[in-house]
Amino acid sequence: MGGLLVASTAGTAVANAVPDPSPTPTATGTATPTPTSSPAYPAPTTVAPSPSPTPTPAPTLTPTTAATTPAPTMAGYPRFYRASVKRGDADGDVYHIKNIRELQYRLRWAGAYTGSATGYFGPLTEGAVKLFQSRNLLPVTGSVNLATWQKLIGKTTRYLYRVPSVCRASGWHSCYDRASHQLFGYYYGTLWNVWLVRGGAYSSQTDLGTFTVYARYAQKASTIYGTLMYYFQKFNGAEGLHGSITMIDPLIGHSHGCVNMYIKDSKVLWDMTTGKRHVVTVYGAWS
Repeated sequence: MGGLLVASTAGTAVANAVPDPSPTPTATGTATPTPTSSPAYPAPTTVAPSPSPTPTPAPTLTPTTAATTPAPTMAGYPRFYRASVKRGDADGDVYHIKNIRELQYRLRWAGAYTGSATGYFGPLTEGAVKLFQSRNLLPVTGSVNLATWQKLIGKTTRYLYRVPSVCRASGWHSCYDRASHQLFGYYYGTLWNVWLVRGGAYSSQTDLGTFTVYARYAQKASTIYGTLMYYFQKFNGAEGLHGSITMIDPLIGHSHGCVNMYIKDSKVLWDMTTGKRHVVTVYGAWS
């Protein structure tokens, strides 16, 4: 349209400026007019459209997962291992202990629980768990998973400064503090677990000293009392570490000289010390 409009306008201008030629008489006759050529105009130029740029595909992002170092374990157990527990759980008989009394004692030592160690995980215990989790920046669920157990045990391990230096020597060391009813498990200086236990009565106190386990029995009946001992690790005469069929509360009562543990806890210790030289140190005032 633009080219045609220009040509039409220009043609009108030429017609107005250049009149039709008049005939000129000659001696021989009528003159033949000489045709005048119309001015030439360039043909309209068609501009080819510029090619659209080819879009550059966006790079494909491959999701990456941050490398994480798995938590160390020993015989499949992480440090400060306990099984997860929740509201409604309870310590049953000695074969069905869920460490609820231990949980309640530790929550009390952490300043989050004011009730008694009943062995039942009820609403009061659940509230204390939530309070502890909130104070320690843990997910507030009211249930006790491994992360909560680990934080709780770490926060409520008592009298760590009294542990003898021999307990941090090479190899595995189980160190029993008679005064606080705690059994510390060290391997090459790293504290792997702390269990609540009980020792001998006043008349049959667990002997003080450092000993080496020299016999192990997954189950053994006491030759003196006839009671069954689970995961018995003998270290001094008739004394040893074992799971007890009479211990419900580790802070109540005593043994005949052995270090009593919950059966499930003694199994963990058994597994972690299998194939290792196992040194036992007994220290602290009787309690």
